Amino acid sequence: MGLFGSSGDGGPADTLAASARGDSVTSDVLTVTTKRIENNYLTVKPLIEVLKEGEQPQHFFFNVSKGIQKDGNAVGSGMTNENRSLCLITDQRVMFFANGNEAMAASYATVDDARSKNGLTKGKLTVVTSGTDYDMYVNQNTSELEDAAAYIRNQAHSTGDPTEETSLTPIPDFRPLWNQSNDKETLSLDERYPESDEPCGSYVTSERLKKVVDILDNDEVVHFLTRGSTVDVEGSGAGGSLFGDDRSRKSGTKGYVRAVVTDRRVAVKVPQILGNDERSVPYSNITSVDMDTGLVNKRLTLQTPGQTYHIEVHEPRKDELREITRFIRGKISESNQPNTVQVESSDPDPLEQLEKLKTLHDQGVVDDEEFAEKKSDLLDKI
Repeated sequence: MGLFGSSGDGGPADTLAASARGDSVTSDVLTVTTKRIENNYLTVKPLIEVLKEGEQPQHFFFNVSKGIQKDGNAVGSGMTNENRSLCLITDQRVMFFANGNEAMAASYATVDDARSKNGLTKGKLTVVTSGTDYDMYVNQNTSELEDAAAYIRNQAHSTGDPTEETSLTPIPDFRPLWNQSNDKETLSLDERYPESDEPCGSYVTSERLKKVVDILDNDEVVHFLTRGSTVDVEGSGAGGSLFGDDRSRKSGTKGYVRAVVTDRRVAVKVPQILGNDERSVPYSNITSVDMDTGLVNKRLTLQTPGQTYHIEVHEPRKDELREITRFIRGKISESNQPNTVQVESSDPDPLEQLEKLKTLHDQGVVDDEEFAEKKSDLLDKI
């Protein structure tokens, strides 16, 4: 039942709030759009008018500056935003709102997973659909976040076969959160890697490939992907920083740092506000590779003669990171194999020489004694 802002008049908003699983759903949350002091909710219409007939809200979360992130690309972020970013979880779908007039929803038939993370002062709810992560940071430090993630997972598993929808869909009267027409054409894994016996990590999906396709060669094959927040480079003029001399740290200021493990190299993309910082490390330059799986973060370390790359890895999980490490070691071994060049022998073919010798003997150029001697020598070479 909602604890705050309930008008107590027994109206529809009070009834919905009383039936909600979480205390975060109140009649004010459902009916108010403008706040007097704090950031506003919505400019189009209140949440109660967004609900479908018979739809029951269960949990509600918000943040004032982090926005909503789609694989690291934020909408509604910034301290100057006058509207909160909202997440309303109902018995039918998960809805996201930003900038007061933008919204999209994920039906449970499209949801693959949901995760929660509680920090000291704030938390994060992650909803996964078709390989895409939608992150909603939560200003409240609340145990309700874990319950909401569990509820989403349960609803997703109980919906049966998916519909034709594969991702978030717009909500009437609201603009889409992301301009879908600007998205690059989805790559088909089957078309990109037809009948390949080479390993391909489970974290590699068509949707995630779209994030790195701009740094790939046309014929380059991706075997693994990673996603994190930073990459540390040390050695050979990396530069000085707070992290030590000759060491620099690159953070993604406009999305996640992604490493691409291909058939020929490890490429790192660091999205920045003004373009991307890209690093390419061919296997022939890598002398060793190591992985570190700590209590909080995982890390992939590439050692080259001049520099060392420490790539932070949030995803994929530990087992796949081990596969990545083994794959890179195999590629290092292959690149260090000496090239075997087939050199044709300069010696004449004994059979060809024998035929020529017989022709000369038949023509009388070579006598019987010389023919017998040279024939014996050539037969010894066959």
